[in-house]
Amino acid sequence: MKSDLYSENSFCVDVKAWEKKAKAFAIRSHDHLWGKNNEDPLSFLYIKGLNLNFISKMYIGWNKFGHNRPCEGWGLSCKDSFFIPSGIVFPYLVGKKITGVFIISMENPDDEPASELIIPGSFKGPLVLGPGNREVKNATGIMEGLKIFQEDPDVFSVNIPL
Repeated sequence: MKSDLYSENSFCVDVKAWEKKAKAFAIRSHDHLWGKNNEDPLSFLYIKGLNLNFISKMYIGWNKFGHNRPCEGWGLSCKDSFFIPSGIVFPYLVGKKITGVFIISMENPDDEPASELIIPGSFKGPLVLGPGNREVKNATGIMEGLKIFQEDPDVFSVNIPL
């Protein structure tokens, strides 16, 4: 039996609603990254050591403006709304299923991993890039993990504790 990726997350009360909203947000963010006026986030990712093909393959995106989202619409138990800040969007996919969304600040990138925000409802365990049945390398944050994984995703996996 597979473990439930949401079992540790008491905020998520409607997994299907959360997945639908998270997927739409990830797609929209990815489209923004590859749309107009995207020089700053693409430069940021390049300076951090990520190449364009890898950025696209990992479905990384960009949330240009911070905004509030209603908890209820996202299937969350909190009242009112929660804030999604601007920044680089990393959707964590297991297979083809979105299980987490993380925002990486472009304002204080060297504060990693403190600059990473977990969207409410996301899986809170360690992130594993790759199948996990190979040699495993460890990273201290998402950007470092992506950079390591980019080196050779067919040879090793990367563990990112949260």
